Amino acid sequence: MTVLLYILKLHLISVYFFIKLFHRQKKQVCFLSRQTNTLSLNYKLIIKELDKYNIPYKYICKKVDSKVNDSIRTHGKYSNNFNFIINIFKNLKSNFSYYLSLYSQMRLIASSKVIIVDGYCLPVSLLKHKKGTKVIQIWHALGAIKKFGHQVIGNKEGVSYKVAKILKMHNNYDYILSGTEAMNSYFSEAFNTSIDKILTIGTPTIDYLLKKNIDIINQIYSKYPELKNKKNVLYSPTFRNDNRSGLKELVENFDFNKFNLIITFHPKVKEDIDDDRIIKINSKEFLTYDILKISDYVITDYSSLLIDALVINRKVLLYVFDYENYKENNGLNIDLVKEFPNITRRDGKGINELLLSKYNDKDYKKLQKNYKPKVKNCSKRIVSLIKECMK
Repeated sequence: MTVLLYILKLHLISVYFFIKLFHRQKKQVCFLSRQTNTLSLNYKLIIKELDKYNIPYKYICKKVDSKVNDSIRTHGKYSNNFNFIINIFKNLKSNFSYYLSLYSQMRLIASSKVIIVDGYCLPVSLLKHKKGTKVIQIWHALGAIKKFGHQVIGNKEGVSYKVAKILKMHNNYDYILSGTEAMNSYFSEAFNTSIDKILTIGTPTIDYLLKKNIDIINQIYSKYPELKNKKNVLYSPTFRNDNRSGLKELVENFDFNKFNLIITFHPKVKEDIDDDRIIKINSKEFLTYDILKISDYVITDYSSLLIDALVINRKVLLYVFDYENYKENNGLNIDLVKEFPNITRRDGKGINELLLSKYNDKDYKKLQKNYKPKVKNCSKRIVSLIKECMK
């Protein structure tokens, strides 16, 4: 597999050399994403702010097929050359589509002054760009409760050292945006860069959370009128490769007479429970950020949703049913069990006991003090940074 990746690398370097020769760099912003096929909320809000200053921009959002990612992961079933090649041909359409998108991305990068990414982007990190090009990493999560990027290289859930080195994982960033100073050291480790490149100016999602958006809230209540009758509890766990969510045990112990239970899962999660008492809200219909606003409590785990909830002062309960396993295989930057034991439980019964008893405000206030973002007007701050990069 590494031989094929070297071939791909040399091929892209050669192609990009000529692309740079024939594309003049303009004072425009380029947005790139492999997270979704549409503009993310962060990107939309930055673009809205850019329009105020007539700053030109272009974007390419091309979600990478999960099978493409699986092909290059250390411990995946495609970790040897033979199986890797078989997988390429089995998924030829999606692989070729992604390959073609790399050409479009390289042309756009070569003709732009400022590049904005929200995750790892192959041509951005792998290639040598024109002088004066500035790359801003706006990570798609506000926090780093769990380890990621360079922190998990060689781990069960990370890529191999060889792959990370060949593909120059998270390379070439000039600035990396963070929502709170408490996360800066973790971001520095995850992106393998000096901490002075981490700017605590937040992301536009903070602005969105702080905005009331009454019309959208009314739409939610209109479609789910039962949410007006009781206190609302949102359960939204992080994605796990084994698809476990702990939902069954949570539901078995949940007091539906006193609370509504809302669930929003990561798009990759396949677990489902047929129970009419659960209010399942599709993330394509309403953003989780909007569901947060009508929730009284938020049950989550190692997800950065924890930080989002703190922005608007929603009380958090931490449900870590696979704590030991997750800590060993994925790794944690924040040991929730040790730091916040009074609002953390390892089983569904314990979580529901917390809901029914007096919530521990002492631990919650400590959580807020340590990790709540204190920045505002993030979109304006980001555009100010972009304007500086344009000079």
